[in-house]
Amino acid sequence: MANIPFKSFLYLMQKRLLTTSPRLYSSSLPSSSSTFSSPSYTTQFLVKSCGLPLDSAVSISQKFNLDEKKLKNHESVLEFLKSHGFSDTRIAKLVSKHPRILQAAVDRLKLKIEYLHENGFVGPVLHSVIVSNPTILRRSLDKHIKPSLDFLKEFLDTNEKIVTAVKRGPWLLSFDLKGILKPNASLLMEEGVPHSKMSLLIALQPRAIMQTVDKMVYAIEMTRSFYIKPTDVAYVISIAVILSMTKSMWQKKVELYKKLGLTEVEISKAIKCQPRVMACSEEKIKSLMDFFTNTMKLKPSVIATYPNLLLYSFDARIQPRFNVLNILASKKLLPAHKKIAWLLTESEARFLTNYVTKYLD
Repeated sequence: MANIPFKSFLYLMQKRLLTTSPRLYSSSLPSSSSTFSSPSYTTQFLVKSCGLPLDSAVSISQKFNLDEKKLKNHESVLEFLKSHGFSDTRIAKLVSKHPRILQAAVDRLKLKIEYLHENGFVGPVLHSVIVSNPTILRRSLDKHIKPSLDFLKEFLDTNEKIVTAVKRGPWLLSFDLKGILKPNASLLMEEGVPHSKMSLLIALQPRAIMQTVDKMVYAIEMTRSFYIKPTDVAYVISIAVILSMTKSMWQKKVELYKKLGLTEVEISKAIKCQPRVMACSEEKIKSLMDFFTNTMKLKPSVIATYPNLLLYSFDARIQPRFNVLNILASKKLLPAHKKIAWLLTESEARFLTNYVTKYLD
């Protein structure tokens, strides 16, 4: 210990107090006018000015330090965020996820925020997107943010649609544009996916287009194997569903359907008609297939013909309709030519009119 310089000794002791005695440290935070070592200043600023819990501030300060000589810049960043409506809670969350924002140049932040404003990102929407993905503010305005928005504008014709897509996938504005987004879009369009379906995919399932190019190629090959036309809505739904899970999870669900009585041909038939059958949870698949085959006495092949049955809510749709149809059948009021599986798929309005209201006393 005698060989350690006095200043280094003080620093080690202070660091030990920060990591082992947060309660002691919190009761003796120095005033903002004092001179601090970097970890101490960082911790105090994160707690007092940014609203972070002490334990979070200490953890961050062990990996990241602010220069106390740039206090005015750190304060100006917070003032800037508050002037654009960021609440204390959102600021604390933003700084916690991305403390380096405190080192940003306010003039550059201003240009980025103003550009986002011009493109429909205002108020709570702006705050939510930035807090969800602080990386946006680290990207170059001219080299990344503008090109990313220009890319989205190629497929989404209004600011409202762009904002909705980014809310669903905040990483759209910071992702690898040249290496992933554009190549994936090109692959799909070369396959024959029309502009309208590309718009639908990006608006509703933006995460799909943010997968690696290798995964996109795999999803395209899989979808092609089901003979789904690229011009059909089912095509982009299939792409999104395939990319939402691992290959092993996909195969696990295929095996589950086989175990429940469907052949590979019937599974492919169901996927071609309604790809979302592969997005259902295993629990829901087991539960509904059990009800359809054991209670309703439907053959598994019928489920493959009407795959939407697996998407409906059991409590809100399947069970109530089954009860109604059972009553009508017992009174011989159900037309013999009507298939019960098909009746479960009828719209709510038509079902009420034809099988409920019609027979009310």
